[in-house]
Amino acid sequence: MFSIFKEKKELPVRNNTDIVAPVTGKLIPASELSDQMFREEMMGQTIGIMPTDGTVCSPANGILEVLYPTGHAFAVRRSDQEGILVHIGIDTVNLKGRGFRMLKKQGDPVKAGEPIVIADLNTVKEAGLDSCVMLVITEPAEEGKKETYIPSGSVAHGEVINQ
Repeated sequence: MFSIFKEKKELPVRNNTDIVAPVTGKLIPASELSDQMFREEMMGQTIGIMPTDGTVCSPANGILEVLYPTGHAFAVRRSDQEGILVHIGIDTVNLKGRGFRMLKKQGDPVKAGEPIVIADLNTVKEAGLDSCVMLVITEPAEEGKKETYIPSGSVAHGEVINQ
């Protein structure tokens, strides 16, 4: 029988400790990021991804604890209380929301790989800004715990990047 309804694609079931790539692109170690705050990991353990598209997803299962009104950044709190910040670009707060479309609301439950923000990378680049997406562990689940990520390379949004 033919269906006139588009099938809803289910996200893969993820462990509650999995961290997935929030965007498709190339992994960049913190030491190579252009912004000093992220490069020196002042907010927490950081990894960058140079995006090839603007779909920015939740890096983990949890609650969308923070969603900046400009859409340039959001944070997810996992069930083990680990806090993960996703920051889209450098100085993109100065765009005041231009080029960012939010798909979720603060307080929503989210799944790893679920789209949260659509970023128009051309708007970011035309403004002369760096479009790198930073993933920051702002509050580790255990004091002093460090995530171990896959080696550098290309990743797809929703791909598990911690080991």
